[in-house]
Amino acid sequence: MGDVREGKPPAPEGNVMTITANARAAANRARTLADVIRDRAAMHPAQNNLLAITKHLTDAAHSFETEPAPVIGGITITNTFPADACLALWDAQAIAADDRRIAHLEDAIDHVTGPAPELQALHPESPQLARQESGLRTRIALAAHDLDQANHATTVHAALATLVGLYQEFTRLTAAVAVDNNRPCNRR
Repeated sequence: MGDVREGKPPAPEGNVMTITANARAAANRARTLADVIRDRAAMHPAQNNLLAITKHLTDAAHSFETEPAPVIGGITITNTFPADACLALWDAQAIAADDRRIAHLEDAIDHVTGPAPELQALHPESPQLARQESGLRTRIALAAHDLDQANHATTVHAALATLVGLYQEFTRLTAAVAVDNNRPCNRR
């Protein structure tokens, strides 16, 4: 019950704040991804944008941990996330999308609330680039699987750090494929 002396209204009977396991996991991922990005921000040309992204990720983590899941008819809805957390994640993705130097972080931010995003097919003409794409997709899938199975803070940190690096490699490969496919000998 609330304390009338402090001006707090009494809490309704049976109304318990429920933070779901999904929200707790998302908060952990958001906070850990913020740490990974903050570690890479020093001396990076996009340092200000990276630090802004970490602020949004930290805000999202706070929302995941403090905003209770909706309860409808006495049933806790576990497959939703707080609106404030989602807005903070969208803001972080928008910053990443607007700066080509850190655009790879868009995909990493997607991992905060769910499975790996579907990456665009590159369709390289070069067999070497096709092998690189295949190998990179496999490594991303394995790291995403490791993240999904992680239940220790160190493992989550390692998986997210690995994914950030792999998405950066994928972004570079995307640019290399675009250049290679535009060569006169590769045009159809």
